[in-house]
This record gives sequence, structure tokens and C-alpha cells, in this order.
Amino acid sequence: MNLLQLRPENCSAFGRLVLHYLETNPQTNMSQLAKQVRISRAGLGWICLKRSGPDEETVKRIAPVIGSDLTKIARLVHENKLENLAELGGLLYFTRLDRRLVTRPIPIEDAIAGLNSLFHAFHYVIRSVPEIEKPSDFQIYKQAYEIVKTQFLKGSKTSRKKNSSSAQVSGKDE
Repeated sequence: MNLLQLRPENCSAFGRLVLHYLETNPQTNMSQLAKQVRISRAGLGWICLKRSGPDEETVKRIAPVIGSDLTKIARLVHENKLENLAELGGLLYFTRLDRRLVTRPIPIEDAIAGLNSLFHAFHYVIRSVPEIEKPSDFQIYKQAYEIVKTQFLKGSKTSRKKNSSSAQVSGKDE
């Protein structure tokens, strides 16, 4: 029987890290790990599922115990959020062209690449900021996720290509 009593296919990438830790450390069970990181056993099981994920404080407690990098877990948690959006049909780009709303699906790979690009861009911008003043990688991933979600996927924007300019660029009448 699985130590987590969860199937790997029901777990997020973060959950699979926890599951792997428990499988490679048979002396530790789910209840012991939960107690060690100061959350309930049910809470630990919940944050391992695809539809959920830990907050930053929980990640800070779990990462050292399971021997994983905080940045890696932050990335996995926020990539999982994008995957959840994709499952709900929320990875859509909206724009207005000639007074009509145009919707385009965004592949999950592109959304994740955008998330990671924004994360690296934030790091580049703040490279001269003293370490003590920098946000955590979890906070940066959280901001990057919100930017991808709100700026690229939600609401409607007016396209730069308007009326005749879009017809000239594409060579078609819209």
C-alpha cells in the first residue's frame, strides 16, 4: 500500500516529491512527517493533491525535511496552479479586434515558460538589491503567476492591430 494513501497520478509534482521521500525513507510515515512539519496528516495529504498546494510557510517547513530546494518547490507549486487553470479551461487569451472579442487557447507549456521567464526576469531586475531586502523565490513565483493569470489570460485587451492595420499585416480582410 502506498505510504501516502494517494496515487501518484492524483498528486501534484510537489505531492510526488513528498511521496518519493516517504517511499525512500520507510522509517518515516505520513503521520510522522506531518507532525514534523507541524500540520495535520489530512492537511499534508490535501496539499499533495493536484487541485491543491502548500503556502510559503508550509513549503519552508517541508523542504528541508524532504531534502528539496525551496525554489524548486515554489516553481512546482505555481506550475501546478497553471495546470489547474488549464484543466478548468482558464488558459485563454482574450483580445478585441474590430469590436469583437477574440479568444485563443494558450498551451500549458507556453504558460509555464512564461511563468519561469517572468521569475528569471524578476531576479535579473533585483540582482543589485541587497539579499535581505529581496522577496523570497516563492513570493517571486507567486507574483509571476499572478501576472501570467491576470495580464495574459483574463479580461479583454485591445489589440495593437486595429481595423485596417490588421488587414494590411495579415494580408486578409477581417
